[in-house]
Amino acid sequence: MERTGFKLNRILASLIDGLIMFIILAGVCVAPAIRFFSELLDDKFIVADLFWLIFSIFGSFCIWILYLFLSSILLGKATVGMKLTKLVFARSGGGEVTYRSILFREVSLVVSIVFSLGFALIFNPISILFNEKGKSFYDICSRVKVVAYDENL
Repeated sequence: MERTGFKLNRILASLIDGLIMFIILAGVCVAPAIRFFSELLDDKFIVADLFWLIFSIFGSFCIWILYLFLSSILLGKATVGMKLTKLVFARSGGGEVTYRSILFREVSLVVSIVFSLGFALIFNPISILFNEKGKSFYDICSRVKVVAYDENL
């Protein structure tokens, strides 16, 4: 597969997974946030609402990681976006990729996005495009690479 096409498929897979997660997380976080801010504006604010909002945000990160990891298990070492774009996980040094390394990859992905305040959502596709092998930060950290399905057979 042409390298640029492969890189664009990686970015498309990330966008598909991101859209799925946006829909899921909107359902998890929007209701508590609306309730919190409406009660804050109506002077009915209670501390429990703040804790519920914080819990929903923290829970959304856990749901995000679980979605990426569980879809990788259920779909044969590929997320939904990767499956649609015919990509799979492989081990960087060769050999069989483990679910532990996939979990580490997904955790480092979410952590990089959270701690960069979302800037990683912009910089990860750029790093994929300009990295010779099409790898991003979290691929390098976890020693997992994404390959076209044909290459992994």
